[in-house]
Order: sequence, then structure tokens, then C-alpha cells
Amino acid sequence: MDPTLHRLRTDVVIVGGGLAGLNAAIGAAERGAEVVVLDKGRIERSGNIAGGVDHFMAYLETGEPWDTRDAYLRYVEQEGYGIVDVAVHNRVFCEELRAAIQRLERIGSPLYDPKTGRYYRTASMGQPGPYWINFNGKHLKPNLAKEVRRLGCTVLDRVMATRLIVSDSKLAGVVGFHTRTGDFYAIECKALVAATGNTNRLYETPTRMPFNTWLCPYNTGEAQRLALEAGATLANMEFLRMTIVPKGFSAPGLNAFTGMGSYFVNGLGERYMFRYHEKGEKAPRNWLVWGALNELRAGRGPLFVDSRHLSAEGISHLKKTLGLDKETLNDFLMARRIDIEREPLEIMVSEAMQTGPVEVVGSGIKIDLNCMSTVEGLFAAGDCADQMKIVHMAVAGGYCAGKNAAHYSRRNPFAPLLERQVREEMARIVAPLKRTEGIGYLEVEEVLRQIMSEHAGPYRTKTSLTTGLSKIRALREALREIKARNLHELMRAMETESLIKVGEVLTEAALFRTESRFIPYHYREDYPETDNLHWCGQVLVTQRGEKIVTQFKPILYKAAGERT
Repeated sequence: MDPTLHRLRTDVVIVGGGLAGLNAAIGAAERGAEVVVLDKGRIERSGNIAGGVDHFMAYLETGEPWDTRDAYLRYVEQEGYGIVDVAVHNRVFCEELRAAIQRLERIGSPLYDPKTGRYYRTASMGQPGPYWINFNGKHLKPNLAKEVRRLGCTVLDRVMATRLIVSDSKLAGVVGFHTRTGDFYAIECKALVAATGNTNRLYETPTRMPFNTWLCPYNTGEAQRLALEAGATLANMEFLRMTIVPKGFSAPGLNAFTGMGSYFVNGLGERYMFRYHEKGEKAPRNWLVWGALNELRAGRGPLFVDSRHLSAEGISHLKKTLGLDKETLNDFLMARRIDIEREPLEIMVSEAMQTGPVEVVGSGIKIDLNCMSTVEGLFAAGDCADQMKIVHMAVAGGYCAGKNAAHYSRRNPFAPLLERQVREEMARIVAPLKRTEGIGYLEVEEVLRQIMSEHAGPYRTKTSLTTGLSKIRALREALREIKARNLHELMRAMETESLIKVGEVLTEAALFRTESRFIPYHYREDYPETDNLHWCGQVLVTQRGEKIVTQFKPILYKAAGERT
């Protein structure tokens, strides 16, 4: 390999070309900033909604008491209580919502049904009313990519960011490499938006196939690692997240079933969810998972989702919707000869991932009202930001981060991109390629997944977490032995480094929070109760040298009548 070093200078860099990243690029470009977008894949089909999406959460001010901004924010506070910052949510989502809906219409992915002009709305996940808008988002990513390119953004497909450069406590730039050619990129910028999503491939999957995950298996925590090593604070990192998926195939689709009114049934034929939550199948996702785990533990499996009682119109809508998130789900059902109109579908609990615990609050880089991290010039958006989550906030919050990054870039000069730091990172990147002996990335990842599943899964104790931390830190030494035979394996080796870092941070934060919250996403068997007196707030994580440091920041919520 004889790589070339490409040097670029721009106002704003977007790391991650998924849903949040592309909206951030549009937000920055529409305000006159020069924008460079980096993505490990191609922006047309990358990230968690690469294959499409079928839902968007929103209030629409229709006159119903639940369909207002204030009612929605009450729901946000209720669902995210203890870790959600309602003021940030209001700024990055509510104040951007109307423009976000109009933007989706403008690029050719409207939330309404083009045939009727109406919004198809359903309720699930503990909502007080039907906040979910079902829509055809099969081409949302290509449409966003087309708009990004039309606006003149420089798109560097297949370029992986590996290090953020900070100078005098300010973001100065980013270094990375092209995963096909091996060329290096050193990009000076005034502002950078990190938007690489949540962290998958961290836990064992039920199918034992590490790339058969509920969400994108190529989201491996790059933004979280890069930001932490650059001096930024992370928050809400102790939480994992699981869902309900078809038996034998991890795929999105739970919201489609629960939104349409399908039932969860155990092996005795009982609808079991009302044992665990007053809203039954309409309960928040964590309670659906908790119910399934307990039914299986009690020996009342197997479990099924039953849609046979739905109307012909409801079944038709459900079948169309299931293929929008993951097209191969319909292929799976056809191969198994399962017709959800005529028979229940067997379900299981998915693998865990590291991400925000509920639909209204995320985890990762701690952001302020302007989406900036604790490092000046470093912004974050989407599932790698502590106050953003899933599609609705990736669209609205991503744009908010991009426009604020553009405003910042106009007011601030470039910070110096030190040549020494660039050269050090180039040498670090190629090290696995130069090793004549070593181990493969997959061997290291498999050990990590086993550690995380055994010691930091949905059932946690001080002993399990302490043991897990010890094993993760020992495994960290294996990073120096990973050998890459080609550039593809080099990319995987870099992902493995991020996975180990995120695993360590998650376990450290989970050990620090001595209560249970959003069960089973953080369930301490030795502290099984939610303790709002002492733990209403965020666990913050920083890094000093090689040491992970945790601290607690309380959150005080206003009385309902005091919210503005």
C-alpha cells in the first residue's frame, strides 16, 4: 500500500452520513457553510435506516388534548424521567419539527400518504395518543443524499474517521482513511458534527451471527470513542437496549405490530403483557422486553405476536409496513411460510445494543441547547448524542446541530491542526497492516461480546460488572496484536477498538449507578428499585489518560404548570 495524504480545509465536517448526519449537512450548507461529509459506506444507503423506515414520531396540533407541544413534552418527561433534559429536547426537536416535516416533503419523502394527503397515525410505546406517523420512508436516505449533493457538499464516501484533533481545547480537525484505497485524509475545520449512531455488535445475538442485528451492524460507537478521547463528556452510557424480533431473525418491526394492535401471547395462549404494564402491548418498549424475559424465565414460552384479529385493512397496512424498515423481513416470512394473517408469529428478545433506553432520550456525547459538546466546536446529533433518539430526532436534531455548527464556524477561526498529531495517527492506523503475526479482529470481538453478554447484560450486579470490567481491560491489550490482511479488515480492527471502549464505558457507568432504571435496560439485581431521591440525573463519563472517570449530575424537573 502506497497511500496518499489528502489535506482539506472546510467550515464544517460531518462524521457519519446516516439520517442525522445528512440532515446536519443540509442544515449547515443551507446557511452558507462549506461542508465535508465522511461516511464508512455510501451516504445513499448507510446507517440504521439504510434500507428504509416506516415511522416518525410527532405531535401535529390537531386540537386533540394529547396532540400539543406541551402534552408531548409531558410525555417526554414521563418516559425519559431521570435522564432526559426537557429543555434540550424542546430546543432541538420541538422548535425544529414543523420545518423538518416540510423538508421531508420538499425532498420527496412526505410523511403523509400521497394518495389521500392524510397522516396515518398509530399509538404505542406508552404514548398518550397516536404520535407515530406511518409513512413510506423506503427512499428517504437516497433522497437526503441527493439533496446533500445538490447543495454542493463534498462527500467522502468510504472514508472512516479515526481521530479528532483538538488544539487549545478547541476542535481543530479530523484524521481518517479511505477503506478501499488506503489514502489518508487530514481535514481542518472550524466545527464538526459527530453523527455515527448507536453501538451495535457489542453483545451476542440470539442467532450467533454478529452481523444479523436489529439495527445497523456497522454502527460501532466511533463517535463515542472519538469524542471521549478528544476530551468530551459522555452521558447515559450505562443503558443497553433490546427489542422483540421474529424468532431466528433480528429485524425492526415491533412498532408496526404494536401500533396496529397485535397481541403478545405466551405458550399457554395468554395475553401476558397486562401482568407487567397497565397499557399491555401499548407499553413502552422496555416493558415489552421485560415481560418477554419474565415469561420465558417462568417457563411460559414460546412467545408469539398474534395479528389474526386485525381487520383486513389493518392486516394489509401491517404487511406493507413490515418491509419498509428491513425488506428481508418479508423474505424471511415467505421462506418460513408464515402468514401473519392466518397464524401467530413466534418472537424472541433481540440482542442488546448500547444506546438510549427509550424513544425520547439518547446516550453518548453530552450536548447543550445548541447541540455542542463540552469540547468547543464539537457538535453531536442522532443516536450518538445524549438527548436525541431515533428517526424524529435524527431529522430535526440533526438539522439543528448542522445549522448551529455553521453559525459557530462563521464566528470562529481555524484552530491549528498539528502535523505531529496527524503523523502519529497515520502511523497508528497502518500498524495492524504491518504486523506479520497477530490475531484477527473477529476473535477479539467474539470475546468482547461474550464478556458483555455474561457480565453487563439485562441482569447486573456489582460482582458481574466488576468482573466484566477486569476482563474488558485485559482484552484491551489484544488491540496491539490485531493483524489486518487488507483494508477491509483494517476498518474492522478500528471498529473493534471502538467497541471495546464503549463496552468499558458502559460497564463502568452501570457499576456507578446503584439503582435500576428503565428495567431491563439498566437492571441491578442488587439494587432492583428505581431511586429518584438519589439517582434522578445523569451519569457523566470523561477520560483522563487511560482512566474512565464517572460522576453524577442531578436533573431537576419543573412542576407541570411551570413548563414554558
